[in-house]
Amino acid sequence: MEIIIHSRHLDATEAIKNYINKKASKLTKYSSKINKIQYTLKIEGNNNIVEAICSAARATLVAEAIDADMYAAIDLVMDKLEKQIIKQKEKLKQPRRSRKGEAPIEEEEDEG
Repeated sequence: MEIIIHSRHLDATEAIKNYINKKASKLTKYSSKINKIQYTLKIEGNNNIVEAICSAARATLVAEAIDADMYAAIDLVMDKLEKQIIKQKEKLKQPRRSRKGEAPIEEEEDEG
């Protein structure tokens, strides 16, 4: 997995880069098909903004978080990516429909 870190209006310290790498490596437990994650760190006023673009095998996931603390913003964006990866994985596990436009047949139980 390739991790790219861009910073705008600030110099990303080694501590921040290591923190992002550590957090990003935990995302591989949800999906091994992640090719690349690109992070953009920005400061606008008093807000720290972290954007993440995750390129996986079948999808591109995007998350953004804003917080006063850079580490908290990184945590928030990781949580959002984690939820998106889990949702995408569950979506792929669902069985496909047999014909286009045909809803799956559900069995109804009669009461009484």
